[in-house]
Amino acid sequence: MHREADIRFVDDSHKDFYISHSQKLRPDAYLRSSIYTLGMCHDTRRNFTRIFDASSRCINPETIREPWQTGTSLKVTQLAFQLFTGRAPTALLDNVENYDECSRYCVSEIFCCSYAPYFVEAIKLRFPEYLCVVG
Repeated sequence: MHREADIRFVDDSHKDFYISHSQKLRPDAYLRSSIYTLGMCHDTRRNFTRIFDASSRCINPETIREPWQTGTSLKVTQLAFQLFTGRAPTALLDNVENYDECSRYCVSEIFCCSYAPYFVEAIKLRFPEYLCVVG
């Protein structure tokens, strides 16, 4: 498992969010990587309780379509959903736009933003058995 000292954070707010929610929720690798990812962006930090229901330990796919989402927060949310569920959960919201919705979960779509180096950190948290670089 990674220690906080071994993880790169966007800023202190990201680090504080990750540590606080990790202590409260006692996450597995799926949730740990999602907490880390959602903590990167101010908008997703601010809306964390809308995105993730701690009592049921479930994500809320509907938050993808909420008006507070920006281009960047959408990428952050989509990666967090993918790390948590292993799929594109919002594609199940309606049948009309499934193909288009699924295409938004492609690596080339999500990683085209300034958070890309931190997305790699999130993937390390999700798959520590394959990507652990901590000695």
